[in-house]
Amino acid sequence: MKLLCAAAIALIWLLPVAALAAPSPAKPASAAATKSVAPTTSAAPALSPPSETQVAPGVYLFRTAPYGDVGLDGNSIAILGDNGVLVFDSNGTPAAARAVLARIRALTRQPVRYLVFSHWHWDHWYGAEVYADTFPNLVIVAHEKTRALMDGPAIRFNQPGLDAQLPAHIHAVEESLAAAAPGSEKAAQWAAHLERDQFFLEQKRATRHTLPTLTFTDSLAIRLGRREIRVLHIDRAITPGDAFLYLPAEHLVVTGDLLVNPLTFALFCYPAGWIRSLEWIDALDAAQIIPGHGAAVGDEALLHTTLGVLKLERSLALEMRARGTKVDQAVKDVLAHPGVQKLRDALTGGDAGQNQAFSYYLGDWFVRRVFEEAQGALPDSIPAHP
Repeated sequence: MKLLCAAAIALIWLLPVAALAAPSPAKPASAAATKSVAPTTSAAPALSPPSETQVAPGVYLFRTAPYGDVGLDGNSIAILGDNGVLVFDSNGTPAAARAVLARIRALTRQPVRYLVFSHWHWDHWYGAEVYADTFPNLVIVAHEKTRALMDGPAIRFNQPGLDAQLPAHIHAVEESLAAAAPGSEKAAQWAAHLERDQFFLEQKRATRHTLPTLTFTDSLAIRLGRREIRVLHIDRAITPGDAFLYLPAEHLVVTGDLLVNPLTFALFCYPAGWIRSLEWIDALDAAQIIPGHGAAVGDEALLHTTLGVLKLERSLALEMRARGTKVDQAVKDVLAHPGVQKLRDALTGGDAGQNQAFSYYLGDWFVRRVFEEAQGALPDSIPAHP
């Protein structure tokens, strides 16, 4: 059975083949600053504990492991203030959000006053109900275009996976379990695999979609006592309404999926606006960057390399299009360019699985969007297919 199931493509579009085949997430970059804490909810037997990293005083990054081969969870960040807490992104399932909230409540007695969504992808906001139920005065913030997509289009986009693609994948796992020798190690592996996949589907189906209550267009200033937090949107980038955080006193940026460690996802992106957004972030000269997935970084190397990839690939793709090169050939030629390969290796470390992921995320997907953008303004709507 292929681990890269249809649901992974149609719903989350995020995992490379190598990551889908991996049973556990990569280790955090700094083990000394990171710890795992068991979830307090008994409703999540298949959920691995979140890792917790204090990135700066009062700023905590929580990372939830992938749901087997069917889904990812975005990073969730808690920013503690004198009179309350701001949470940036609420995980991909209610169970994951409960586990993170349990850790936040162990850190502070202050209420969560703000929940900010980075964008509409379901691995970043499907746990919002947990915060809304726990804190009645919660303000949920998102860009106005993000709210518009959450309120219908994003739900409809994901529905085929819940109705057909994920159930079909789970059925294939059940068949593999039935074919394994009873009591064997292979049977135990398939049983655990099945439990994770079923848990993910149950969580997604049971989610109560909780929409933003406050929207913004360009920027929003939030104060938690003495702590200043700026919620910003520069341009259409990964989605039409990407939001990120800047904490000026800490020189810290929380990017959402504008930046991912190690490889950023380019599906349905807006190439010119994405580059502009990363250039704007670069100008902030952040001392710490927390990406949408993966470990936080204490320098701008990941940002600069990712930005270098996007700028070079866009320039190459536009030149090829102007010469009449077809998009399929342009994808191959861009990926074969020595400069692109050098930047790729800086991101992947030469790992074969990560190189394959690069070809998907920052090759095929990105170059095709460059061609589409060159034909005219890209719409805000979610495309039906990659």
